[in-house]
Amino acid sequence: MKNTFLFLTAFLFVACASTVKNSQKLDDMSDDVRRALQEKCFCIVVNDMMPQRYFSKNLNSYHDIKVKGNVLESNLPYMGQVQVPSAYSSFPKGLNFTEKIRDFSQSDNPRKKRVEISLKVKNEEDSYIYNVFIYYNGNADITVKPSKRDFVRFHGDLTKIEY
Repeated sequence: MKNTFLFLTAFLFVACASTVKNSQKLDDMSDDVRRALQEKCFCIVVNDMMPQRYFSKNLNSYHDIKVKGNVLESNLPYMGQVQVPSAYSSFPKGLNFTEKIRDFSQSDNPRKKRVEISLKVKNEEDSYIYNVFIYYNGNADITVKPSKRDFVRFHGDLTKIEY
């Protein structure tokens, strides 16, 4: 009985200590995230993709999106069906392009502990809406909604912040 009590006490002590350490780390990262978003200069490296019609997939190679001021540099894989094929290009780019951002909106959601960003871009193949959710701890979710194709979701991390 005493051993069980001592074990539970030690377990609670370790759990409380790790919680304090994680909350301090969250506050530190939150400042970095906010500064990157205020300057509109950030990079998100994606690890997983979740297409609309197919199974989720872990990504082994390097894929990311970069926002530098009013420019979106997208280096993402695409898996899905095309409803309307592009007449402008015989070699589709997918989600690999660098284009000027047409519309940028950002809102803070403290209840969900994330910043919600909507980016609208257009290239010769399609027009896209990138909905980006950057959590205060640096995790990120991206939903790409093309107008002529299936949507695809990505999960990753805010890793490289350029100033």
